[in-house]
Amino acid sequence: MKPIATLMLCGALSALCATAGAQTGDAANYPDKPVRIVVPFAPGGASDTITRKIADKLAPRLKQSVIVDNRAGGNTIIASEHVARGPKDGYTIYSTNTTIFQVPMVYPNARYDEEKDFRPLAQCCTAPLALVVRTDSPIKNVKEFIEQMKGRQSNYGTAGAGGTQHILSEAFKRSAGLDAVHIPYKGEAPLMSDFLGGRIDWYIATPITISPHVKTGKVRVLAVTGPDRIPLFPDVPTFKEQGVAKLEAVGWYGLFVPTGTPGPIVDRLSKELVAVLQQPDITQYINENGLVPAVLGTEEFAKTLPPLRETFRSLIKENNIKID
Repeated sequence: MKPIATLMLCGALSALCATAGAQTGDAANYPDKPVRIVVPFAPGGASDTITRKIADKLAPRLKQSVIVDNRAGGNTIIASEHVARGPKDGYTIYSTNTTIFQVPMVYPNARYDEEKDFRPLAQCCTAPLALVVRTDSPIKNVKEFIEQMKGRQSNYGTAGAGGTQHILSEAFKRSAGLDAVHIPYKGEAPLMSDFLGGRIDWYIATPITISPHVKTGKVRVLAVTGPDRIPLFPDVPTFKEQGVAKLEAVGWYGLFVPTGTPGPIVDRLSKELVAVLQQPDITQYINENGLVPAVLGTEEFAKTLPPLRETFRSLIKENNIKID
């Protein structure tokens, strides 16, 4: 081998070894500074609340502060792009839900690719939704709901365009043959206010949001999405039990890091997060807020993503959901 070629090869090998050694060293010392968990929603919602509970439990296990960083806006695009383009060192975790892959399907201008840009760490729970009406309505079930709504125009609200609420509401509207106008809000708090005030006819809600109003007798739950009933509303049948198909899909809450984060750090974070999520008080909180505990580590979580991704892709295509 010529001297120049030999020198170039040695230089390349030295650089590779240095990079691998640095990554190994970083992983061995990880974490040596605070860890940040980015949430794509405003403080106070389900994702934020769950993330803060996780952060409190994760900090002592990592022996470092764990800071929650809310970056709301742009239907989660702002936060997703921020994390995807950020450092790949394990100090930025992304706590989100199924919007991470739904949003790029309906927003052509989203500048990130969930499959390429993110690596799953752990699934926290699944997140069924619930069809609700106000208790001043005589409607008691899905059949009566369809009978009352057919033949007239209604409106329904969501916490934002392009997410699970929007997709499943459109699927229900199409399946039931309803004429309903979509009104997207910037979060579920203002939507609930308008719903209780009579400005929104119906919506497919997150159980954590409606639970207090169910207890005070202001809201009636007619059906839940997903394959099974949920612990929070055990007497409420699923859509499928009431003869409505296409609403078995449920979203989830989960945690990710940017692709390129060193494998040993991914494994460490996944292990610690699974341990946190399996603690009894976290499980109790999840159940009490209408979610379903479904803890998965990095590999198991990754296996669930392709089929659910395709389910929502099909629903979006069938219902012609697109946002400019």
